[in-house]
Amino acid sequence: MTITLTLNPKTLTESQSISASSFVKSVTDSAKRSITEYSVYDSGADGGYFMLNGVALSDGAWHTLTAAQFAQLVYVAGSSAGTDTVEIKAYDGKTWSSAYSTKETTTAPSSPTTPVSLLEELGFTATAAAALITASGSPTYSGSLTYNNMLAILNQAAVGGMTATKFSALQSLASMLNQSGGLSTSAYVQQIADDVINGNSANASWNGGSSTATKLGNLSATSTQTQVDDLIDKWFLGTDLPSLSVSAIGESNYNPTYQTSALPLFNPNTNAPSYLDVNQGYLGDCYFVAALGEVALQDPSAIENMITDNGNGTYSVLFYVNGQPDYVTVNGELPYMSGGYQWANGSTQEFANGTLDDWVALVEKAFVELNEQTSAASYGGHTTGNAYEDVNGGTAITLSEITDQTFNTYNLSPSESTSSLNSLASILAADFAAGDDIILSTPTADNGNLVGDHMFIVTGVTSAGAISIQNPWNSAYSGSLQMSFTDTLKQLAADNVSIYVTTGTAVA
Repeated sequence: MTITLTLNPKTLTESQSISASSFVKSVTDSAKRSITEYSVYDSGADGGYFMLNGVALSDGAWHTLTAAQFAQLVYVAGSSAGTDTVEIKAYDGKTWSSAYSTKETTTAPSSPTTPVSLLEELGFTATAAAALITASGSPTYSGSLTYNNMLAILNQAAVGGMTATKFSALQSLASMLNQSGGLSTSAYVQQIADDVINGNSANASWNGGSSTATKLGNLSATSTQTQVDDLIDKWFLGTDLPSLSVSAIGESNYNPTYQTSALPLFNPNTNAPSYLDVNQGYLGDCYFVAALGEVALQDPSAIENMITDNGNGTYSVLFYVNGQPDYVTVNGELPYMSGGYQWANGSTQEFANGTLDDWVALVEKAFVELNEQTSAASYGGHTTGNAYEDVNGGTAITLSEITDQTFNTYNLSPSESTSSLNSLASILAADFAAGDDIILSTPTADNGNLVGDHMFIVTGVTSAGAISIQNPWNSAYSGSLQMSFTDTLKQLAADNVSIYVTTGTAVA
């Protein structure tokens, strides 16, 4: 049984981007099985490289990808003329093929490619193109692009749909971002522009608030104007709203609809985030909102840096997935209940809610959308999809995704010795005083104010072992349990509680 690949040699101009799958002319499997994985190797001899979802893969090493990832893989030619060797292997679930190689030749363009010339290919006049590119103070860049200007460029390119010329111009423009001689821009704009132009696994479908997703697909030379507009809306305008259905988790909604919130981003009285802004709402994402509340308590500036107002009714939200920055754009539309339903605090927002500000609800919505573009193994084992129900239940890994820090885990048990608990109390007190984030989780059984299978915010620790605890249900809750209370480490150990503490070290 053998797998045979026929590869195409490629001739590209400097910095040109193409789909890596275009190197493969055909794949033949004598066992007639589907190809499930590919492995790619690039010598990098002329500076060319593979790039997956905006992240460059290292040269001189094999990289194994799923078939879906291979379909998203991009090859970027070097910045100067030369020849590169590309090797590809295929796997059908049983057998790997031999390594097949081909040559990629990079040639200098017939005339220098500049940001202005690329924008002219997209339909701008030279004057209009120059106006979109702000002069940069850095000698290594020929200009810079703001969020609004990149959005204007993409909107212009979308008119009438894609052509081979426009698609190539956009790919070349994307390859110039934050490169010497190219265009400087923010990390946020670079990523979301790449998500539109070079693709992202989340582009497979579009929800737009519906419970049923429809096919979308990555940008190509044949994309219609509707598809291009949807991709722009998804990444720049945040209109690919998550599904509100919660049927998959055995719940029934309270007739929610999306409405644009009139609340400010942060409490107008303090203009800063607080852990008391966290009200969990009708979704089992205590693991996430408790982590948000803890960070707001210990380092409110981290929350302020996490979410940024774009000035057009949209917000960029920064997460870290496997130690890599990952941005999501959301708009101001949030799920509101109808039919007279409301929480104890008076809010009618169905999920994370509040009466003074919206930062928690907006970051929660961004987290749902992040779920669509990351694998379930990346951050807590969720079912990937753009739906609130898909983030129901998770782990303390969200501490890392919010802070880009590692964390220590302390799993307590009734057998803990007094000396062990005293030592841990000193450690936790020092950690809390140093500004480290601490949250705790309970096993499935309820015990007093400690709700079972729940995550809590830690608001204080003494060296004597007294732990001040905040339930993220907070003011939305209307029952008899205390939302703020204190337990001893000895009591928590008797309840088999787990405690998670950030280490202050960025994720590797």
